Amino acid sequence: MKNILVLVFVFLAPSIAVEQSTENIKDGNHLLRRCKEAAVAVERASWKDSHEAFDAGFCHGIIEGVVYTSNASCVPDDGTADQMARVVIKFLQDNPEKLNLNDAVLVELALSKAFPCQHK
Repeated sequence: MKNILVLVFVFLAPSIAVEQSTENIKDGNHLLRRCKEAAVAVERASWKDSHEAFDAGFCHGIIEGVVYTSNASCVPDDGTADQMARVVIKFLQDNPEKLNLNDAVLVELALSKAFPCQHK
């Protein structure tokens, strides 16, 4: 009987864990919070704690990744990480209906709107 209970637990535990972790941490809601943390930290020129440092790094990292790989936006060479974060924040605040989208998609939408490529 004890072995049967152990087997039942082993097979049910993963499904319980999957059910509990349905929150999408790669959407616009989380990106907005993280980029706001980045903007506040830049103004203060220091980190409040390690969570704020992580959030700012996440925001700047995803922006840099999109800038590096995107064909849809042409960010100027003198554009700063802080400027890009503020562009993303404004886009997310102006488009709350899109906050359910993937964070990288949202960054590309924001940057391509602010810095469209001028194709000849």
